[in-house]
Amino acid sequence: MTLFRQLFLGASLLFLLVLAGVEAIYLSNARVYLQQQLESHSQDAATSLALWLATVEPLEDRALIETAVNTSFDRGYFASIQVVSVKGETLVHKQLAPAQGDVPAWFTKLFPLNPPSAESLISSGWRQLGRVLVTSHPNFAYLQLWHTGVQTLALLMLVYALSLVALRAFLTNILRPLTEIEAAAVAIGERDFRTIALAPKARELGRVVAAMNSLSGKIRRFIEDESSRSEKLQRDAYRDPVTGLYNRRGLENQLQGLFHAEHDVFSGVFILLELGRFKDYNMRRGYQRADELLAQVAQTISDASAGNQAVCSRFGGAGFALAAVNLDSSAAVKLAATVNSALDSALAEQSPADGIKFHCGAVYFDAGAPPLSELWAAADTALTRAQEKGANTFELVAFAELDHKGRGSSAWRELIGAAIDSGKLALYAQTVMSLPQRSLLQSEVMTRILDDGSSPVAAAQFLPMAARHGLMPRLDCRVLDMLIARIDTGAALSPVIAINISAQTVADAASRGRLIDSLRGRRDVAARLVFEMTEFGAVQVPELTLSFAAEVRRLGAQFAIDHFGLHHDSLRQLHSLLPHYIKLAPLYTKELSENQDSRFIVSSLISIALPLEIGVIAQAVESESTIQMLQEMGFAGYQGYANGRPAPIA
Repeated sequence: MTLFRQLFLGASLLFLLVLAGVEAIYLSNARVYLQQQLESHSQDAATSLALWLATVEPLEDRALIETAVNTSFDRGYFASIQVVSVKGETLVHKQLAPAQGDVPAWFTKLFPLNPPSAESLISSGWRQLGRVLVTSHPNFAYLQLWHTGVQTLALLMLVYALSLVALRAFLTNILRPLTEIEAAAVAIGERDFRTIALAPKARELGRVVAAMNSLSGKIRRFIEDESSRSEKLQRDAYRDPVTGLYNRRGLENQLQGLFHAEHDVFSGVFILLELGRFKDYNMRRGYQRADELLAQVAQTISDASAGNQAVCSRFGGAGFALAAVNLDSSAAVKLAATVNSALDSALAEQSPADGIKFHCGAVYFDAGAPPLSELWAAADTALTRAQEKGANTFELVAFAELDHKGRGSSAWRELIGAAIDSGKLALYAQTVMSLPQRSLLQSEVMTRILDDGSSPVAAAQFLPMAARHGLMPRLDCRVLDMLIARIDTGAALSPVIAINISAQTVADAASRGRLIDSLRGRRDVAARLVFEMTEFGAVQVPELTLSFAAEVRRLGAQFAIDHFGLHHDSLRQLHSLLPHYIKLAPLYTKELSENQDSRFIVSSLISIALPLEIGVIAQAVESESTIQMLQEMGFAGYQGYANGRPAPIA
C-alpha cells in the first residue's frame, strides 16, 4: 500500500472516530436531557391531575374521575395514569401499550429511556383523599432523539466528506515530492542515475532529495569518467593516431569478434590496399604532408565503404585493410571496385610528379568466416596478383565455399531447413561458473544438427549458412520451443539458462512475436531464461534490440550481450541496454595475460559495469591461472573448457 493511502486511510479513520465520538456524546447528552424532561413531565401531569381531582366531591364518583383522566391520557404522552383511593382501591387505571413507531429497535437498545413514574397526593385541606400515579410514555422522546441523531449524523457526514476532500488535496500537495523521489529511486534501482528537479518545501524531504541527487550525481560522474577513460584507452590501444582508423591490433580484434558472431555473420569480403612508393613521397614531402595523404586515403576508404557493415584499418606504413560482412559475391565485387575507383580519383588530385600509386587485393568468403590467418594470406595473394596487373588495379579471389564434406550453399540450406522442420536438432549446454565462489551461475544452451546418424554438426559450421539463408528466425524459435519442452519434462538444467538470439530474429516481427507468445503466461519458465545477443547483432538493430529487451524483461526473463567490447559504440550500448551481464569477446581472455593495455581496458570496463549492476563474464577460459587472474580483476564469472565441454541436455 502506498504511503499516500496509508496516511489518507489513517487520517480519515481517526477523523471518523472523532466524529463518531462527537455523535455518541451528543446523543448521550440528548438522551439524558430527554430523560429529565420525561420525569418533569410525569411529575407535572401528576400534580396537575391531583389538584383537579381534589375538587371532585365525592372522590368515589368514578365517571367524573375517568372523564378528567381521559382528558390527559388521550393525548398519548403517558404510558399509564392510575387514581387510587386512600383505602388503596384503584378508582381509574388507564394504560397505553408501548409502541415502537419509526424508531429502530437497535436504537432504543443503544440509547435506552426509562419511563419515569411520578406520584401526587389528592388532598382536601388536611384530609387525604387518594393518590395519582403517572408514568410518561417514551415513544415521543425516542422519536425526538432519533430525528436529532439522524440530522446530526447527516451534518457530521457532510463535514467528514468535505474533510476527506481537503485531506486528499493536502496530502497530494505535501507528498508530491515523494512521488518524484519514488520515481528517482526506482530509476536508480534500474540503473538510471537521474536527479530530482523538484525542490520540496518540507525540510526533511528537501534533505532526502539533496542526498539522493548527490549520490546519483556522484555515481553518474564516476561512470562518465570511467567511460571516458576507457574510451581513451581503447583509442590509444586500438586506433591509429594519424588516420583515426583501427590499427592492426584493433583490426584483428574487430575481425575476431565479427567472425565469432556465427548467428549474425555469414559472408564477407576482406580487402588489403597498399600505396606504392610512399617512402619516397615521405622523404620528398615531409612527414606532415605524408600524414595528410594517409588521412586523405583513410577518409576515402571510409566514405567508399559507408552504408556497409565494415571495419577500416591502417595496419602499418602505407597499408590499409577493409573488412565488410554479410555481402553476396556481386556486392563484394562492387565494393572493391568502388574503393578502387574512389581512391584512384583521390590520388589523381595529387601532383603527377609524386607518382603515388596503389594496389588492391580482395578475398570473398562465404559459409562463415575462415581463420583470420588464412583470410589474410588469401588477401595477400590477391594483392600480389593486383601488383602484377599494374598500378591502381584490384584483384578479387573467392575463398573456398565448400566444407570438409564438400557440401555447397544450397545443400546447407536444405539440411538446415529439414533439421528445423523435423526437429533433428540436439541441445547442448555448457556451464558458466561464478567468481569468486566458483559455484554454478548458469548454463548456456547451444544447438547442433543431427546429420543422418553421424556425429552432430557444430554450430560454428552451420550457423553462418543459416544466417545467410535467413533461417535464423525459424531456428531460434524452434530451439526455444525445444528448451521449454525440456524444462516442462524436468530435464537436468541449471536454474538460470542462457539462450542465444539472432539479430535476424529480433528484426523479424513475426518471429519476435512468436518468441514472446511462447513465454506469455509462462513466468516460471521466463524467470529462468536469459536471452543473449551478440554485440554485433545489437548494433545492427539498436531500436529493435532495446524493444526486445524490454519485452522479455516484462515477461520475467533477462537480456544480456555476448562477444562484448569490440565495437566502438560498446559503452553507449552498455548505458542504453543495461544488460543483465556481458560476456567479453573470447580474444580478451588471451590478451589479459599478455597485454597490459587490455588489462587496463577490461578493468575500466568492470569499474563501469559494477555500479550499473552488470556482471562481466569471461569466455574461452581454459586454465586455472586464468581463473585466478579473472578473480583478482573482479569478473563475475567465467566460461570455457576449464568448466568442461558442452554436454547434451538429457
